[in-house]
Amino acid sequence: MRAQLAQSQAQVELATRQLGRSAELRKKDYEPASNYDQRSSDLKVATAAVEAAKSAIRSAELNVEFTRIMAPITGRISSRQVSIGNLVTGNESGTTTLLTTIVSLDPIYFNFDMSEADNLAYQRATARGALKSTRDNSVAVSLRLTDEKGWPHEGRLDFVDNHVDRNSGTIRARAIFANANHLFTAGQFGRIRIPGSEPYKAILIPDAALVTDQSRKIVLTVNDDNVVVPKIVRPGPGSDGLRIIREGLLPTDRVIINGLMRARPGAKVAPHPGTIEAEPETE
Repeated sequence: MRAQLAQSQAQVELATRQLGRSAELRKKDYEPASNYDQRSSDLKVATAAVEAAKSAIRSAELNVEFTRIMAPITGRISSRQVSIGNLVTGNESGTTTLLTTIVSLDPIYFNFDMSEADNLAYQRATARGALKSTRDNSVAVSLRLTDEKGWPHEGRLDFVDNHVDRNSGTIRARAIFANANHLFTAGQFGRIRIPGSEPYKAILIPDAALVTDQSRKIVLTVNDDNVVVPKIVRPGPGSDGLRIIREGLLPTDRVIINGLMRARPGAKVAPHPGTIEAEPETE
């Protein structure tokens, strides 16, 4: 290719001299205009050949650079798909040879889908100023793997998609976690927890203490006269195996947690202090 470039450059030099001679003869009307036009065309053709040769050299140099493959990220590499000496291809037509795969490990991304209702509730809370926006990369999230208890891993939300999937009614989101010890592996499953509100004090009771009356949820309490008094409540989500009560109970209320079958509204009872133990969370 470099020889072709040298040959084309020599043709340019020759065409330039011949055009100069033709121009002098043309001034004195010793040469027809067709000869001068031909010399001018020859120079343009030779110049184009030089550019084509330079382009071929640049393409060859680029192909030589491509024989050394550098990964743009650090991570863990998979098994190689080809052996040394095998022919590999890579072009714009799509017929490329897969050499191997590499995944980034630290930090690592956790992709998940949240329901449209949960996303809308979070947006409402953000509009009220109760929560941080999911778009400013500062929302703290927690993660646990399938064999872990509690929420030992802390990360942050760094991406929320710009549309809701019409087929599933969910929106894709992504969190990022530090993974210096490489505990997380690409493709693993885990559970993620996103705050639904700022931290606050709440009343927690066992699910067994909730009584259903048609569409209402009721908790049986004992007043100062040891009389059973039912109270309509609005339960919230679970936390540490217990149920959050958003409305209907006061911190001073005494809730019946055992013997609900024998407790009747208006009946007098002999209450005894009980112990509430958190139930294990189900997967």
